Amino acid sequence: MPLLELSGLTWETRGTRRGLPPGPLTVDSGSTAVVVAADCAEADTFTDILLGLEMPDDGLIRVGGEEVTMRLPVDRKIGLVPAGAGLLPHLTVEQNLSFAAVSLTRGSVAYMAKQAKIEGFLRSRPHELAHDERLDIAVARARLLPIRVVVVEDRTGYGPCHAAVSAALRTNPSLAVLVVADDRTRVASLTSPSRFWEIADVPEP
Repeated sequence: MPLLELSGLTWETRGTRRGLPPGPLTVDSGSTAVVVAADCAEADTFTDILLGLEMPDDGLIRVGGEEVTMRLPVDRKIGLVPAGAGLLPHLTVEQNLSFAAVSLTRGSVAYMAKQAKIEGFLRSRPHELAHDERLDIAVARARLLPIRVVVVEDRTGYGPCHAAVSAALRTNPSLAVLVVADDRTRVASLTSPSRFWEIADVPEP
């Protein structure tokens, strides 16, 4: 059974019905797949649908065999690594992690920092870190919650997402990783061509 399955997802963008190609998109535990959107706005819309911030017009999202299409974001077991890491610049790394996990104890943050091997960065601020180090922090932040799938954004104008994909699978090989990109050439080396899906126009039913 795939860890993530997207089937028949459609939505409307600027008056046009858009969606994934026929047949389910599946991602197994420990694997990576890529969805390529026409532009940044469409990529953002698709990411919001996965996270539960927007609802699709049709289709299903399953995680571990359970349908989560209409569930609240916190109940989907899907985490996000934003393009550029999305860290708050005025906070230290430790504060960024704590802010994202307000319901967790300080010990949970310390445990995740040790597991992700980022203990040396906890007192640093994001601008003091290299791009790949910031992505390591973003992956650790996503993993503070009980997720099974990581959605990694890759967007034109930001550094590449490759370090986030590597960090997610290195620190938890049981995760499924779905990259949502707005330019296929930026992510061509992440997985085999058969693991790429492109958003396209969908005929009206």
